[in-house]
Amino acid sequence: MLRSLFDAASSLISVYSLVCVIRVLLSWIPEFEYTQAGRILARICDPYLNWFRRFSFTQIGAVDFSPVVAIGVLSVIAQVLPGIGVTGHISIGIILAGILAVAWSFVSFFLIILILALAIRLLYDIFNRYGYSQFWTMLDRFINPSISRVSGFAGRGKPMPYRTALILTLLVMIAAWILLHYGVIYIRTFFFTLPV
Repeated sequence: MLRSLFDAASSLISVYSLVCVIRVLLSWIPEFEYTQAGRILARICDPYLNWFRRFSFTQIGAVDFSPVVAIGVLSVIAQVLPGIGVTGHISIGIILAGILAVAWSFVSFFLIILILALAIRLLYDIFNRYGYSQFWTMLDRFINPSISRVSGFAGRGKPMPYRTALILTLLVMIAAWILLHYGVIYIRTFFFTLPV
């Protein structure tokens, strides 16, 4: 009975989290704000989302990361509740496992985006090497710090051809994602076994 209650609460929190994500994404469309659906979503989500906007650390320059923090908190709670339902108590291990799961989901998302960007850039480099547009400039600005670090470390400071550096960085990021994925699974399993 208790487990079902915690699972249901976790599911409700996950649904609310999804509604908040939809609200955040649709807030980028100004026309949507003034529709009936936009006002309903704002009434449901804004009180919770606005609570996180008051913290200055969620604002970096012109970018507001408060929705990311707010949805992260919901995700941690949604991760912790089923663990409480299974064990019948709350422990530091369950909380740490939930926090680790949410942190990994953010890191994993970033790594997957980086891997996709590297793969797209590699395909572009192979098939259309001499084209230019603002999109490719922006993509290069996103991926070049990673390429510089990986190629600088692998080449010990010596320059290497761009395509080689691109392939090497792509392979390193894929390997990093795989290793981190299985490492997080192992550490979460360890956290669940903590008695406290």
